[in-house]
Amino acid sequence: MSNPFISICIPTYKNVEYLQRLLQSVIIQTFKDYEIVITDNSPDNSVEQLVKDLEQQLSIRYYKNDPPTNMGENFNKVILQATGQWIKIMHDDDWFATPASLQKFADIAKVTLKEFIFSACKNIYSPSGKEVDELLSSYKKEMLEEDPLHLFYSNVIGHPSTVMHKKDDGVLYDPQFSWVVDVDFYIRYLIKHPGFEYLPEMLINIGIDENQMSNKYYKNPKVEIPEYFKMLDKYAVKLTENKYVFHAFWLLVRKFKIKTITEISAAGYSGFIPDTVLSIIKYQKNIPRIIIKQTPFSKYLMKKCFTTLQKASKEINSI
Repeated sequence: MSNPFISICIPTYKNVEYLQRLLQSVIIQTFKDYEIVITDNSPDNSVEQLVKDLEQQLSIRYYKNDPPTNMGENFNKVILQATGQWIKIMHDDDWFATPASLQKFADIAKVTLKEFIFSACKNIYSPSGKEVDELLSSYKKEMLEEDPLHLFYSNVIGHPSTVMHKKDDGVLYDPQFSWVVDVDFYIRYLIKHPGFEYLPEMLINIGIDENQMSNKYYKNPKVEIPEYFKMLDKYAVKLTENKYVFHAFWLLVRKFKIKTITEISAAGYSGFIPDTVLSIIKYQKNIPRIIIKQTPFSKYLMKKCFTTLQKASKEINSI
């Protein structure tokens, strides 16, 4: 029996009602050359029981993680168990928006020379039911085409559930990350496999509620600060050579009102801190908070700071 074209990979944790919604959306897909692989971090057997209940309708390979893993490790386990040519990660609280969603991913995968595909999506908030469409603007598309490192500044790709990529077990998620785990993966995958295809249709519904794991990380200085610095160190980016990465750290300093190196250490990062970051901290100290928190002024001041530091860096390097 030949391997499936697509592996729908679902790392799970307890969300049985959401997972059932996702699996029901898979059942009605018109494209059928797929397998479902589930790796389960749940402390009980609720997910396993759901799989048994649906095994007559879907072909699912189920794996219980014992002991449970962190998020990145769970992503990797499910990918490594997959046998398909293409990997379609789906979070258990997301689901396919239409019966043709998987078909549209498959259609582009069959003709493209690119190995990374992502689509627009619809964010659906619980319990309000509010819906927000997420589309890739031409500006963001150009930014991503120019350099995957620009994802430091803005994750224009979005949720992993919007992505499908060729299977490559040499590029997996980095378990040291939680908040930037998807951004780090996208950067490394796109560096190794340049280029992407974008589908401007809302093919995926993203379920968003206050109990999601990601909400525990958002605006948490003990998560965001060390992870961004670790990622910066990992890619050895010179901030004065990449305006978008520079902007990311400008915003990080602004968001958490960082005024000293001690605050960075207190957040849990003990590695190398570039002099450019120290210059950003010093520059922002002299700007009233009421001004810098306004986006137009912040962008203007960021550009001014970047230009000044870039010029100084070039002068030093020319000596």
